[in-house]
Amino acid sequence: MIVTDVIMTLAREKTQDGKVSLHDLERIAALISGGSMVLDAAYIRQEESCRKFHQLPKGNVGARSNPFHRLMVRPFEHLLAGDGAVLRREYLPHYFEFLDHALEKRLEAFERHCRTIIQALMVVHGNNLTWDQFYADGRTIKTLQGALKLLRAYMESPEGQRVWHGCMMRPIGDLPAPAMAQVHHIHQVLLETARGLEAAE
Repeated sequence: MIVTDVIMTLAREKTQDGKVSLHDLERIAALISGGSMVLDAAYIRQEESCRKFHQLPKGNVGARSNPFHRLMVRPFEHLLAGDGAVLRREYLPHYFEFLDHALEKRLEAFERHCRTIIQALMVVHGNNLTWDQFYADGRTIKTLQGALKLLRAYMESPEGQRVWHGCMMRPIGDLPAPAMAQVHHIHQVLLETARGLEAAE
C-alpha cells in the first residue's frame, strides 16, 4: 500500500491535464527499482502519514456524552438516520424523559456504572476509545440487558404505556408530534431487544 501511494504521489506530481508521459513513468519506475535514499525518505514520510491516518480516533467517546443515554439508544440507533429512519434525533429528549420515569432512582446508578466502564476502557484504549468498543464490552452488554429488563417490565404495565405515549407523542420545537406508527415501532424494537437479551442470559 505504501509503495502504491508513493507511485501515485510521484505520478500526480508529473500529471498534466490528467495524463502522465511515458518518459515520466519510466523515471518513476527507475526510481522505485533503484531504491535510492530519496525514495527511502519518501517511503518513511508516506508510512508516517498512513500510520497517523489510521490512528486517528474514529467515533471517539466524548467527555460530554452520557454513555448510559447512548447505550439506551443503541437498540434503535439505526432507525434515527438514513433511508430506514423512523424517528428524528430531535425527539430523543422525550425518550430520555421516559427513561427517567421508567428507571427512577436506578437511573443514577446506571449512569454511574456506565461511566465506570468508560474509565476502565480508557485505561486500555486511551483517547482512541470508540463507542463501538464500549458497546462490545461484556460489562456494557450486561448493563444494557439489566436496564432493558426493567424498561420492558415498565413498558408492558398500564402506567408505562400511558407514560410512554405521554412522553413520546409530543411536539418538540418546531417539529410536530411523531406519528403513532413511529412511536410504536421504537416501542417494539425496545421490547424485542429486551426479550432477545433475556433469552441470551
